[in-house]
Amino acid sequence: MSTILETSRLLIQPIHLDQDLSSLLEIHNNRNTMRWIPNNKVRWTAEDLAIKYQLNQKLYPQQLGLYKIVLKTKETTILIGELGLFPCINSHRQIEIGYILHEFFWKKGLATELLQALLIHLEQHFYYTVVCAQLFESNVHSKSLLERCGFQYTSSEEIQATVRKLIYHYNITPRK
Repeated sequence: MSTILETSRLLIQPIHLDQDLSSLLEIHNNRNTMRWIPNNKVRWTAEDLAIKYQLNQKLYPQQLGLYKIVLKTKETTILIGELGLFPCINSHRQIEIGYILHEFFWKKGLATELLQALLIHLEQHFYYTVVCAQLFESNVHSKSLLERCGFQYTSSEEIQATVRKLIYHYNITPRK
C-alpha cells in the first residue's frame, strides 16, 4: 500500500474502496463526525462512496484527491478519517485541503500532527504557494487548529440565512 505522507502516528494512503468500505461507511454515517461537512448526506451507501471516490482515479497521479487517514498502533492500523487535496479552479498555484476525523479520535492532537506534516510535505514536494481551507463558522475547533498551524482568515461567505463559511489561507514559503 503506497503511503504519500507519514507522521509518527499517521499514514496518508490512497483509498481502496474494496478494502476500506466498512470503515469509510462508519465514518460517513456518524452524524457528529460529519456535522461539519457541507455536502453531507443523511445516510451514505456503498454506491454513494463509489461515486464520491471516482474522481480519485484522475487525481491520484498528481497526488491529489481523497486519501484515507490511518492511525498506526503497536498492534495494527485503523482507518480514522479522510484527507482531501484539490487543485483550486482559479489558480494552479493554490491547493485546497479538507479533513474528516472520526469523532472517537478528536482532541488527541492527531489533526494538528496531520496538518503540520501536510504543510511541510506540500512545501517540500509541490510548487503550490497557497493552501486554502474552508469551514463552517461554528466549527470553532477546526478554526483554532488552522490558526495554530499558521493559517490566516481571509473572508467569509453566507451559505444559508444563518450559516456562514470561513475561508483561510496559508502562504507557503517558495523553495530556493
